[in-house]
Parts: sequence; C-alpha cells; structure tokens
Amino acid sequence: MAYEIRPARPLDAEIRKVALAQIERALADLRPGEDAGDAALHAGIHEARKRFKKLRGLARLLEPADRGFYEALNGGFRDAARGLSAVRDKAALIEALDDLSASFAETVAADALASVRERLVAERDAAAAGAAGSGPRPGTGSGLGGEVGRAIAALEVARPRVEAFQIGGGRADPKKAARLLASGAARTYNRARKALRRAERTREAEDFHELRKRVKYHWMHLRLVAPAWPEGLRPAEDLAKAIADDLGRDHDLSVLRGEVRADPEAFGSEDTLALLLALLDRRQSELREKSLGAARRLLVDGRKAFERRVDRLYRQTAREAAPPDGMPAETPAAEGRVA
Repeated sequence: MAYEIRPARPLDAEIRKVALAQIERALADLRPGEDAGDAALHAGIHEARKRFKKLRGLARLLEPADRGFYEALNGGFRDAARGLSAVRDKAALIEALDDLSASFAETVAADALASVRERLVAERDAAAAGAAGSGPRPGTGSGLGGEVGRAIAALEVARPRVEAFQIGGGRADPKKAARLLASGAARTYNRARKALRRAERTREAEDFHELRKRVKYHWMHLRLVAPAWPEGLRPAEDLAKAIADDLGRDHDLSVLRGEVRADPEAFGSEDTLALLLALLDRRQSELREKSLGAARRLLVDGRKAFERRVDRLYRQTAREAAPPDGMPAETPAAEGRVA
C-alpha cells in the first residue's frame, strides 16, 4: 500500500489503510525467520525504524483531529524505535565518513582516514556482536532481542487501535477531511519554519538537527497529501527529502566529531585528526548552507497560505473524483478488479 491519502476515499479508511500497511511491514521486518542470520535481522531493524518514523508522521498529521490517538501512537512508536537504534547509529557513522572521503576524493588520499574508519568499523562490529548475543529473537529480555520484542509488542498494541479509528462515524465528508489534513500538515509546516529561523540565527548543531526532523515530517505529510495534486506537490516533496537527507548527513558528521573529541587517540595520529576535523568543518558548512537555501524556498509561504492550499487542493480533487449525480457509487468489490 502506498504511503498516501486519496481524497476520493473516506479519510479514516485511508488512515487505517496507510497505518496498517506500515504496521504489517514493520512486523515482517522484525520477524525475518528462524533461519535468518544476524545481518538479515539488522537489515530488518533498519527498515522497521523507517516504518516507525512513517507511522509517527501519520500520527502527527492527525494531531488536531484526535489528540488521544496521536499521543498514544506517537509515544509508543517513538519509544519502540529508540530501542532499536544502537547498531544502526554506529553504521551511520561509517557511511558518513565514506561520504566525507568521497566528497574530497580529488584532494585527499583514499587511505588518509583509514585509521578513523577502522575504529568506527570495530565499534560497529562490537555493537552488533553484543546485540546479537543479548537475548532470544524476537525475545522479551534485555539487549537487542528484548528491544525487538518490545517493538513488536508496540506494533501489536497499536494495531487494534488503528483498526478501530474513525472520524465522524466513518462517513465520508471531504470538507471536514480537508480541514483536518490541512490543519495537521500546516502545524508541522509551521514548526519547520520556526526551526529554520532558529537554525539561521544560532547555526548550532542541535538546531540544524531540529530543522532536519521538522522538514522530515513535512516531507512525510507532503507524501501523504500528494494525491490531491501529484504533479504540483511532488517537486516540494523531492526538495524536502533532499534537505532532510543533507541535514541527516550533517547530524551524523556532528556525532562523528563528538566521538573523535571524546577519545582522540583511538582514531589515529594528530595529523589524521587535524585533517578529519578540517574536512568536517568544510563539509558541514557546505551541507548547512545548501540546506538553508533550499529550506527558505521550501518554506517560503506562511502557515495560513500553506493550510489554505492543502485544504483547497484536497476538496477540489475529492469533487473531481465523486461520481456524477445519478450514477451509483462503485461497490467495494470493484476496487479489486483490473480492467
């Protein structure tokens, strides 16, 4: 099932469809089978974490419509995803270092940062080995086995709540649906605008990370409402994704900087570390300036203008998809037929 909400269908039915699809996929990711190796489990955890983020993005879109639903799902999914992050976070540092090396491949020797990479690989492998031996799979004890078990439990708890979710007794009401979606999307959009202003002012790492999170949720909401005008909203969706990716890499580089500063002798010689820090400064400056410029364009409209746009687009698409007067609505069985 696509991560999108179709204006032609009742909003609560679309919410259930999207959420249940992500829940089922996350459960499959976390249950790779008894014969699957640790590599398959860790790959599944990485995918499941992305599912949790999408579920939280969906919950945030519904915050104005049903505060209780939002709080229950967002909190449960946040806590579950947090417990799965240790090994993936170590792997992300290696990817960030490789990106750094590739960015300066023409001016820096290929093995100039080899000692740094060796240290990061050792840390990742140690984390993976500890996690793999830290409990049964999926398990409910401590360590990774227990974290996987807790993540599965969070998904199982959420499923019946999602299945029971309704708006207005399940009746299709495009006007109300448009207002709810526009309000939720605009709330996230406005938070991204505030985060942009703060990052511009402070230029602090934590504020760029906050901007990244807010733009990431905005990207998810653009994906969800894109069926209201695919050709018009996709460019903004692509831009938001690019900003979130660049700021995500910036955050990984900030974490790498912190690791090196905490134990510099473990990562190589003074010359190696001096080179690394210089490259980090340059690359992070590039990523941040690029992201700020892109975010200014992405978030150029005020909150009210963005909210009105989503509202009107959703209503217009819903009207166009409605059957003409006098024509019977399609039966549910017709949805499964292929012309």
